[in-house]
Amino acid sequence: MKKVSVPSLLLMIILVAFPQISETIYTPSLPDISKALHVSNNEVQLTLSVYFAGFALGVFFIGWLSDIIGRRPAMLFGIVLYGAGSFLCFIANSIEVLLVSRFIQAFGASAGSVVTQTILRESVEG
Repeated sequence: MKKVSVPSLLLMIILVAFPQISETIYTPSLPDISKALHVSNNEVQLTLSVYFAGFALGVFFIGWLSDIIGRRPAMLFGIVLYGAGSFLCFIANSIEVLLVSRFIQAFGASAGSVVTQTILRESVEG
C-alpha cells in the first residue's frame, strides 16, 4: 500500500466533499434568489435538479476524460469549469442563465469526486 501524505489526503477529502458542501450552502438562499429574479419558488427549485443532473453527467464524462488525458488535467478542467459556472451564477440575471450556470457548475464539481476516488483506488492495493 502506498502512503498518502497528510496534505494531499486533506485535499482529497475536501475535493470529494466540495459538491455536497456547496449545495448545502446554496439551498437556504433559494427564497432570496426567487425574489431577486422575480420567479416562482418552483422555478428556482429547478436549479437543484439541474445541479444533480449536471453532477451525474459530469461523473460519467470526467471519469472517461481522466482515463484519456490523465487525472491532473481532468481535475484542473473540472475546477476551472466549476469556477466558470460559479461566475456565471454570480452574474445571472435570469432563471434561464442561472439554470445553465448551475449545470456547468455541477459538471465541473463532479471532477473532485470522481477523480479523487479514482486516485485513492489506484493508490491502495489489496
